Amino acid sequence: MKHYIPASFSQGPVTSLQSMLRAIAFVEQQFPVISATGLFDEDTLEAVLRFQKQNYLPVTGIVDEETWDSIASAFINAYRQLPPLSVPPYALDNRSIHPGQSYPALYPIQGMLNGLSSVLDGITAVASTGSLDPTTEQNLRQVQHSAGLPENGVLDRATWEALVRLFRTFLPQQPVRCIDAFDGNHQ
Repeated sequence: MKHYIPASFSQGPVTSLQSMLRAIAFVEQQFPVISATGLFDEDTLEAVLRFQKQNYLPVTGIVDEETWDSIASAFINAYRQLPPLSVPPYALDNRSIHPGQSYPALYPIQGMLNGLSSVLDGITAVASTGSLDPTTEQNLRQVQHSAGLPENGVLDRATWEALVRLFRTFLPQQPVRCIDAFDGNHQ
């Protein structure tokens, strides 16, 4: 059975598709760098067609199961080659947080994992406890797996960098519009 991604999707799978194609384009420069708009637009169609042609898939522009799996596999390979660009500083210096330990830096990390749980299989929602509880540990193992790191559930610098890359890839930050409270103009 084939699964098609309708052009009318404005969130979710199309954004993930675009994010994967974007990461692939940074490593394999024959592909166009596209934006993760959430809309299956002309740029996305062109990137899919080029990917299909380059990878000897039927060139249809339709993201069926075979195309999706091939893009996902290429993304994983590309993701492992991408350097962590402008990663926020790791707040723990050279220390690591092990399962069962608590630390204030885990609150925002659990928030990042919660955001990723809405767009990635294998990452589950977790309570913000500030503790490296079993759910947080399992999520970190999944992040480590996707980055080709040792799957130990420990939060260290390499795991932090992998988490930031996933977060920035799948949950791109949108610019915030400022509203002037005095005159209602948007900036």
